[in-house]
Amino acid sequence: MSIVQPCEYYGLDNFIENIKKVQVSNVLIKRGALKEAFEGTLTVEGHTVILQIVLPKHFPLKKPMFILKEPQIFGFIPHVEPDGFICYSHDEGLLLDQNNPSGILYEAYYRAVNTLKDGITKKNHTDFQKEFESFWSRQKNKIQIDSIFSPGEAFKRINVYIDDKTGKTVVVENLAGETNQYLKTLYGCNVAEDFQHYQGIYIPLRESAAIVPPAYTEFWNIKQIRKIVFENISTSNKKQLSSYLNRRVFRRKEKEFILLSFPIQEGQRILFGILLSDFHNKPNIKSRYPYLHPLKRNEIACDIVPLSIKRHDRNYLLNRTQGNNKLSDKKVTIVGLGSLGSRVAFELARAGVRRFTLIDEDILDVDNVFRHELGIRHLYWKDEKKYVKISKALAMALEMSHRFPSLSIDYEEEDILELMEKKLELIIQSDLIIIAIGSPTIELYLNEKFYQMDKVPPIIYTWLDPLGIGGHALLSNNNGERYGCLQCLFTHPDDSTHLMSNKASFVAAGQFLGKTLAGCESVFTPYGSVDALQTAIVATRLAVKTLNYEVLDNPLISWKGENTELVTNGYRVSNRYNLTSEQLYDYRHLYKSENCPICEKDNNNDL
Repeated sequence: MSIVQPCEYYGLDNFIENIKKVQVSNVLIKRGALKEAFEGTLTVEGHTVILQIVLPKHFPLKKPMFILKEPQIFGFIPHVEPDGFICYSHDEGLLLDQNNPSGILYEAYYRAVNTLKDGITKKNHTDFQKEFESFWSRQKNKIQIDSIFSPGEAFKRINVYIDDKTGKTVVVENLAGETNQYLKTLYGCNVAEDFQHYQGIYIPLRESAAIVPPAYTEFWNIKQIRKIVFENISTSNKKQLSSYLNRRVFRRKEKEFILLSFPIQEGQRILFGILLSDFHNKPNIKSRYPYLHPLKRNEIACDIVPLSIKRHDRNYLLNRTQGNNKLSDKKVTIVGLGSLGSRVAFELARAGVRRFTLIDEDILDVDNVFRHELGIRHLYWKDEKKYVKISKALAMALEMSHRFPSLSIDYEEEDILELMEKKLELIIQSDLIIIAIGSPTIELYLNEKFYQMDKVPPIIYTWLDPLGIGGHALLSNNNGERYGCLQCLFTHPDDSTHLMSNKASFVAAGQFLGKTLAGCESVFTPYGSVDALQTAIVATRLAVKTLNYEVLDNPLISWKGENTELVTNGYRVSNRYNLTSEQLYDYRHLYKSENCPICEKDNNNDL
């Protein structure tokens, strides 16, 4: 009986020459717990190199690693780390067939070799630009700083604040209102008072394939930096930069922060920086004092340190989500901040909406903390020597401002009916109104009043069915389309003067599903937090599409859950529940009632 060697078992000997097993302790890099390691020779584009193949402890659940034993043998090429690690694929979304370890190894090897080939032949040279910030962050002696500065296309002066105790450094354009509030939230202090202030400049560069990061083993000198700047700057920015350099001089211990950027695609710019400090004469050269700017003349020496930037600017962060900057100038009014409305508010903020009007007169109560976006931290407000309960509107405004300091939030702690009489403009001066109060009577009243007015924005009504069976979001008054409103769902097909049960509901009419745990004052509709979350997702998606003008009509969007709990408790589902999810979407406009007394089709055709 022959003994199968590990190299043969994994099939490594089929594509790696002179393969042999080596001790894990001989592996050049330490990237987590390791299982086995091998070493052999590989020929790529005429170069023969020693390659290490390392299997992580949980292989084949985790991908194998390939390492160049001589990291710099091919020079500086994309996707080869300073320690020789070949980054041949991303982990996110990676699917590995754990029952085929040899297949995983072969596929990984194929990708690793192609990565090297593309680097040697410069086929992937543009990856230097795409991943510039990542390369820059691996420079030796780098300093990591925070930045709330949004890089644009114009030369600017910037402000830098440094905490002497911790070294924490942040770059801003200025300490205006929302930036100052963001910093207070981020650092828990007044940056203007507690940090040391320095100045610097921002230089936007044009798109250029010549801008590549310095190799890991070296860094740019001031002559190279000057060349990169002046060969890749627009005429107008060059004029402003030259004017600044003509005036700027330094004493020995001063600092000069320089941020640079260049575009990689529409709306996105790479951002990186350098710090100049410890200005002094070059050997055998005595310069005038105070010293001229090193970017102007090559007369003095200084220390140059790369700045790795952790970006906090809103545009950059939104690009990392499905949020978009088109929503930043939108304003949304949300009426009702319970388990549903509170989640919609937060999700719209995450999507990019910056301005809100929040309306709810109710007090946040402990009864709802397991269904609400807020928790027990918001139940009380300490007022001098006593604790008082606060409204959902105030609590939401405080928490949203804490999480997203750039938001502009107005709030009202008054009944919506009173506000309709006294502060109507506060409600309708928005790009979208969302109603999530869970009261059909009041919602129908609001629907009627809004239809009697001019210049009312689109309105979304959103609500849940009980016991996890579903939830709904109805858009009305969208793009001036008046046909299709909340009243349509309650209009009897034969007699429009009488209300019928909501025909969107998945629960059969004529059943009361409310529950009480402590008498009449505690009656509530039974649904779970997940149900509210799912409905909030539906409502938020509809809201975002509406604000982006991607919805042309007034649809009714519903999600359908399981009916097990409802049926187990002796209740019946409606006929609409029997529709498939695909049918619910296909029929999203068929709820409209031709004899609706509010948006009646024939009457609205003449509007």
